[in-house]
Amino acid sequence: MDAKVSVSLLIEKLQDFLRGQAATSNPLFKKKVQTTINNLHSFEQFLQDAEDREALSGCWSMNDQTVARVLKAIYSADDATDTLLIRNELQQIRFRRRENQTSPFIFSLTSLCSHILFIHEMKKFMNEVRRLEKKKEKAVTRDNATISRLLSFENDQEYGWRWLFLEETNYFVGPEQKMNELFIRLKPHEFPKVIAVVGEGGLGKTTLASTLYNRVDVRRNFTNRAWVQVPSLFDSRYVLADILRQINQVDLVVESTLSEDELMVRIGELLNGGRCLVVLEGVSVESSQILATLLNSSQFDARIIITTRIVLNLPYQATYLTLRLGRLNEEQSWKLFLNKVRMAEADYMTNNSQLITFKKQILKVCGGLPSAIVLLAGLLSTKRQDYDDWYRVIVRASNNKGDILALCYHDLPSEIKPCFLYMGIFPRKAEIPVRRLIHLWVAEGFVMPSDPEKTNHEDVAERCFKELVIRNMIQVRRKSDGSPKTCYMPGFLYDFFSSKAEAVGFFHTSCVSTDKQSELAAVRRLAGHSGMINNFPSAFLQNLRSFVAFNTQIHAGDVGMFLNKIISNRGFGLLYMLDLEGLYKPMLSDDVIRKLIHLKYLGLRSTFIDSLPDAVPSLPCLETLDVKHTNISNVIHIDKAEKLRHLYLFENSSDKVRLDLRSITNLQTLCGVNIESLSELTELQKLTRLGKLKLTGPGNMIGGKEMSECISKLTKLQFLKLRCKDNSYISLDLSLKEHEYLRDLYLVGLLSQERFDNLFPPYLRKLTLLSSRINVNDQLLVLGQLPHLNILRLFCDSYFGKQLIFPSEAFPNLLILKLRSLPNLEEWIVEEGAMKYLNRLEIRDCKHLKQPQGLVNLKFLKELVITNMTMGFGEAVEEILRGRNVYQSSIKVGPWGGLRGRDWSYMPKGGIVEIVINHGDIIDSLSFKSVYANKEAESSINFGGKGGNKRQLISIDWPEEYLTSISGTIGKFYTIESCVESLTFYTNWHTHGPFGSSKGTHFSLPVENRVIAGFHGRAGLYIDAIGVYQKTATSIQGHL
Repeated sequence: MDAKVSVSLLIEKLQDFLRGQAATSNPLFKKKVQTTINNLHSFEQFLQDAEDREALSGCWSMNDQTVARVLKAIYSADDATDTLLIRNELQQIRFRRRENQTSPFIFSLTSLCSHILFIHEMKKFMNEVRRLEKKKEKAVTRDNATISRLLSFENDQEYGWRWLFLEETNYFVGPEQKMNELFIRLKPHEFPKVIAVVGEGGLGKTTLASTLYNRVDVRRNFTNRAWVQVPSLFDSRYVLADILRQINQVDLVVESTLSEDELMVRIGELLNGGRCLVVLEGVSVESSQILATLLNSSQFDARIIITTRIVLNLPYQATYLTLRLGRLNEEQSWKLFLNKVRMAEADYMTNNSQLITFKKQILKVCGGLPSAIVLLAGLLSTKRQDYDDWYRVIVRASNNKGDILALCYHDLPSEIKPCFLYMGIFPRKAEIPVRRLIHLWVAEGFVMPSDPEKTNHEDVAERCFKELVIRNMIQVRRKSDGSPKTCYMPGFLYDFFSSKAEAVGFFHTSCVSTDKQSELAAVRRLAGHSGMINNFPSAFLQNLRSFVAFNTQIHAGDVGMFLNKIISNRGFGLLYMLDLEGLYKPMLSDDVIRKLIHLKYLGLRSTFIDSLPDAVPSLPCLETLDVKHTNISNVIHIDKAEKLRHLYLFENSSDKVRLDLRSITNLQTLCGVNIESLSELTELQKLTRLGKLKLTGPGNMIGGKEMSECISKLTKLQFLKLRCKDNSYISLDLSLKEHEYLRDLYLVGLLSQERFDNLFPPYLRKLTLLSSRINVNDQLLVLGQLPHLNILRLFCDSYFGKQLIFPSEAFPNLLILKLRSLPNLEEWIVEEGAMKYLNRLEIRDCKHLKQPQGLVNLKFLKELVITNMTMGFGEAVEEILRGRNVYQSSIKVGPWGGLRGRDWSYMPKGGIVEIVINHGDIIDSLSFKSVYANKEAESSINFGGKGGNKRQLISIDWPEEYLTSISGTIGKFYTIESCVESLTFYTNWHTHGPFGSSKGTHFSLPVENRVIAGFHGRAGLYIDAIGVYQKTATSIQGHL
C-alpha cells in the first residue's frame, strides 16, 4: 500500500523538525527524535525487502491483517508527529502574540508535555514494529533488471506526447454466437422476463450487455431504458430511484420521501404502457431481491438483463434465460494480446523471433481470460522487447498460479502503487478529471521528485499517470485534441483493489461501526460517496488527513458541521486536503478554517460559493487553492501564503483579488490573474518557478515591452496564455526562442513582424492564435518548421492573407488543424507531403474560402468538421473526399427566429436518438439524447425555459433512421417580437409534429440528401431561434 511512502514522509518531517529551533532547545528530546528516525530507517528497509520479495515472486508477502497492522502503526506514529508539530506551531504563535504575558516556565512546561506524549506514542510504535519484524524473512538480493522503475518519458520528447494518441480499443473479444444468442432473445416475441449474463470476473459481461443495450435494434423495441450499477450495500429504493431518473430525463429530481411503492407507481405512469429495458450490473445473492420487486409490480412491464458472477435462484414468476460467458479461444486471445501489447502480428513474427517462443506460455498463463490478457500485455509493453526481460515476467506469472492482478500490482514501481490504489477512493467507474487526480496525488504526498530543482511534483505525478495508462491499469477519455481529460479504474480492477485498500485502512468510504473504535486511529482518508456525511462519529474524524466529496447532494450546512467535528477534540485538525469540488455553496467558517493549520489543498472549483473565508490565504501550509467557477464577491488578500504553488482564480477577479506576488515566490501555476500595473509585472518576473500562466490585462500592459521582458525571465513555463480584457488589437513583442520547456502557447493580439522568427519555442506542441493579423504566408510558414507542433488553431483574425499555401514537408508532425473566422482567406493549397500525419481538420466561418486544393493528399485524415461555411464549399469538400474513410462533421444552417436569448448549440459526435419538446402555444424548451460510435449515450442540458404544459418525446432508431429536415413557424408572444412558435421534425421514415401553434411566418429546411447532425440557436425563457448542422446522408450511411 502506501506504507513505504508514509515512512519516508515521516522521516522527512522529523528531520525538518530537528533542523528547527524547537528541538535544539532540548538535547535529550533531540536525541529521542534522532533515535526514532534511525528506527524508522530500519523499518523502511524492512518494507523495502517485503516489496522486493513481492516484485520477484509476483505474490503477496503479507496478508491483509498484517498490512492493516503495518498501516495502523505508521499512521499512529504520523498522527503523533503531526500533533507535536501543530502544537509547537500554535505555541510559538501564542508566544509571539503575548510576548510579555506568557511565563517562560509555562511555555517550557507545555513543550515538555508535548514531548512526553510524542515519546510515549513512538514507544508504542516501535513495540509494534519489533513484533512485525520478528516475521521478517531474509532480505532478498535486488535484481535491477526485475525491479521496475518509473519510465523516463521526459527524456523522450516525441513519445512523451504521442502516448496521448494511443488508440483505445474495447478489450471484450467474445464469441459471436453469444452476442447473436443474446440479440435474438431481445426480439419482441422471444424476450424472456430476465436474462442473466453469468461468468467470472474479467470475461466482459458488462461489455456484452452494454453492446446490446445500445444497439439500434434494441432501442427500437425499448424506447425506455435504464442502466443501474447495483450498490454493494444493497438498497432497493436506490435502484428504483435510479431507474426513475433515467426514464424521466426532463425532471431529474426524485423526492427522497417517496416510498418503494410510490416509486413503482411513478415509473408506471411515465412508461404509460411502453416497454422498458433495465440492465442491473453486478447483482449478488443479497441484491437479487430487487428482481422480485420489479417483477411483482403490475405497473412495470420491464425486461431485465442482469450481470452476475454466480447463478442466482430467480423469482418463480420470471421467465428467464441464463447466458454463460466462457473464456476466449487461443486465436481470439492472441489477437487481443498483440493489440494490447501494441505490436502487430507481422512485427512480432519478423522482428522478435526469440519472443515467438513465449506465445504458448502467455496463452497458458492467461487462460483465455480477457482481463488477464490485457494486464499481462500492458505489463510486457513496459519492458524491452528482449528475451530476458519477457522471460522474467512470464516465469513470475507462471509461478504465482495465474494471479495476474497481484503480479501487475507488485511490478509497479514503489511510487506508483499508492497512486494506483488511490483510484479506488472514487466511485466505481466514476470519470475523474485528470487535472484533479494529479493535484490529489501530490497533496497526498504520494510523489516526490528526486531533484526538486529540476523536476516538480506534478511532473512526477504525470509520469505515474502515463505509466498506468500504458500498463492498461486505468482507462482514459480524451479531449478533442487527444490529451487525457478524465480517467477511471476498470471495473474488474476496482472490484478487487478498492475493497482490498479499504479493508487494510488505506481509505474509508463508509461509517465505522461502534464496535471498531480501536481502529479509528488508523483512518486517514475519507470519500464522501453519500450525502449523509454527518453520520460519522467525531472520534472517527480526529486523525483524518483528507476528505474528498463526490456526492453533489451533500448539503451546504452539513459541510460546516463535518469540519467542526474534525477539530472538536484537540481544538485543531490534522486535515491537509479538503476537496469539495462540485458541491453547491458549502459553508466554510473562518473559525474552523483557521484551525486546519496543516491544510495543503483546498478545492472549491464549481462550488459557486459567494465568499471565501479570510483565513484561507493565510494558511501557512497551503499549496493549492482552486476557486475557479465560483461567485466570490468579497475581496481576497493573498499576501501570506508563502508555500502556495497552484492558484486557480475565478472569472472577473480583477477587483476581488489582491495578490502580493512578493510573498508567493513558490508559485508554479497562476491562472485567471489580472495584471493592472507595472509594479505587478516587476514582481511577476521573479516567479521563476512558474510552469503554467494565464494572464489578462489592458492592452498597454499585455502588449508592452515590460510584459516581453517579464515573460523572458520565466524560462520554466510549460503553458502560457496572454489575453487582452478589452479585446483591443495589441502588439505582442515577444521572444520565446529560449523557452525550451514551453509546450502550449495561447496568444491573443498582433504579433511583431520583426521578431516573428524568434517568437516560438523549439519544442512547442500546441499553438492557438487570435487577432494576430498575420498577412504574409511566409510568416505563417515559420510555424510549419516547428518539428514538434501537433496542434495548430488559427482563430479569429489570426491570418489576414487571401492565400494560404502549405508546402511539401511543412508541419511534419501536425495532428490537428483548426481554421476559424479568417475573413480574407480565399484560397488554401496543401501540397503533397505537407501535414502528412494530420488526422483531424476543422474549418469554421471562413466565408470567402473556395474549394481547398490538396486535401486528397492528407492520407491519415480521419475526421473533418465544417461549420458555417457556404453550401458549395461543403459539397466541394465532400466530392474531394468521396470514397475516403473520413468522418465528416456538419455545415451550419440558420438560425431562424428572433435575436433575443443566449446562443446554444448541440453537436454530438454520434447520432441523435431522442428529442424532448416542451411547449404550449410556443416552443418553451428542447433537449436531446445521442449515441456515440462507441455506443455510449449522451444527454444534453435543457435548452430554453421551464414552461410548457405539454411534453413530447420523439424516438429515432439511428442509424437506420435519421433526421433529414425541420420546419416551423416564427411569431410574436406577448412582448417578445419573434420566437419559435412551432416545430415539425422529419426523418427518412416518419414525420413528427407539428408541436406548438402554427400561426406565424413559416420556415423550412430543404431536403437535399442531407442529414441533421445537430442543432443550434438562441434561447432564454423560450426557444428564440433554431438552426441545424447538416451533413450528407452518404457520409452518415458510410459509418453504419
